Formats: sequence, C-alpha cells, structure tokens
Amino acid sequence: MSRLFAIAYIVLCFELGVLLFFFPWVSAWTKNYFVEHYPLVSGLTRNYFFRGGVSGLGLADIWLACFEFWRLRGVLGLGRPRPRI
Repeated sequence: MSRLFAIAYIVLCFELGVLLFFFPWVSAWTKNYFVEHYPLVSGLTRNYFFRGGVSGLGLADIWLACFEFWRLRGVLGLGRPRPRI
C-alpha cells in the first residue's frame, strides 16, 4: 500500500506544479469572482512579481515530484539492479 501512496503523491505534486506554473499566465487567472469584487486581490493577482512567485512555487513542486520519483525508483522497481560483489 505504501507504493500506491508514493505514486499518488508523486502524481499529485507533479500535476499541482504544472497547474501552478501555467495558471497565472492564462486569462482565467484575472477573470473570477474574487478578482472582480475585491480590489486588493485584483491588484495582487495582476502583479507580475506575484505571478512569477506562484510559477516559481509550481516549479518547486515539479522538482519535488521528480526528486521523490528519483528517490523511490528503486522501491518501484525502475532502477538498475546493483551488481553483487
């Protein structure tokens, strides 16, 4: 059961990272209820530094998914077997 959770965690981190990386740059980012009704949120979401920060968080999440996949590849049976001496 641990392998199933590890695979689900890796997939979740990767998908969330891709969403956070691309979503701030599409038009749906600025066209929603909160942005249209709250001026503070509107100013924050239109700021390119904030968008870049959210995209950077997405890249960090993608890196985490790749790191966990690399670390758990032996448990999943995807690594090369080590030669026995």
